[in-house]
Amino acid sequence: MNADGLRSLVAAAMAAPSVHNVQPARWRIDGEALILLEDTTRRLTVGDPLGNDAEISLGAATEGVAIAASDAGLATQVERLGGEVAGGLRPVARLTFVEGVEPDPLLAVLQARASWRGSFVPPSPQDLAAAQALLGEDRVVVSDPVAIAAAAALYDRASYTIIRGDSFRAELRHWMRLSPRHPDWARDGLNANAMQLSGIEAVGAGAVLGPLFRPLAALGVAPALLAEAKGFTNAAAVVLFHRAADEHPFDSGRAFHRLWLEIDATGLGGNVLAALADDPASASAICTAHGIGVDRRLVSAFRIGRRDGHRFPRTRLPLAEVMLD
Repeated sequence: MNADGLRSLVAAAMAAPSVHNVQPARWRIDGEALILLEDTTRRLTVGDPLGNDAEISLGAATEGVAIAASDAGLATQVERLGGEVAGGLRPVARLTFVEGVEPDPLLAVLQARASWRGSFVPPSPQDLAAAQALLGEDRVVVSDPVAIAAAAALYDRASYTIIRGDSFRAELRHWMRLSPRHPDWARDGLNANAMQLSGIEAVGAGAVLGPLFRPLAALGVAPALLAEAKGFTNAAAVVLFHRAADEHPFDSGRAFHRLWLEIDATGLGGNVLAALADDPASASAICTAHGIGVDRRLVSAFRIGRRDGHRFPRTRLPLAEVMLD
């Protein structure tokens, strides 16, 4: 495959998810291969100190390229790389391509994938059936309304446990783009449109997560202001995504991307519930409640449902910044 073809694979895969939409994947062409590197300046030093979420994001980017390559009948071979960080870049993997595969069935939604943080409409019987069709060996589909409400309450507790940390909130605010005037509004991070925040709500979010957090927490009202339980209203299901406890998060990230694309392929929208996996006590509780064994690791979770509204334009870095010389 020539350089233009390799660049087209990266372009097609740029909708891959990444933690806080930091987009850490960088690509370099090496003959007929692609070298994947991590831009370590985008590592979340507080929220992801061990790089677990970064590896999941890089695995997702790799799976995106593999799916895109299948459109040309090419199978992707992935060789993990080691090496030291140089110039803020860490070698991650070398991707080579050989002929011999059919187009991946998820190609149709590869470039359309996006998070849905808005509300849902009441699920139809078809929506509930679509959610159940996602059942698999590495995912549990929770569709009972009482169990969904319990998951929502657990998620809010987990999220508040994490967000109480001053350093975590500061890092989160760094990646939030609450006004279209922000220079990176359309480039990366979490903008107000994508988070389904009105102008007033965006201002309020900045205040609650910033200077007002401590006084509101002291008054005991911060948890209610930050709660997202209402976002679970009308959800068709909560999907718990789990993998072998000893699996490398890069490989988990490849499977995570595929699951998200499967959700989109059903016509439903999905929103990641990262706190359920990131808070150990919450992860243990929800795994126990839904029969996920101790030999498995909760990688992430989604709330899914029929979107009530339209999607907003995706925020992405330009291809010229993602492709390195």
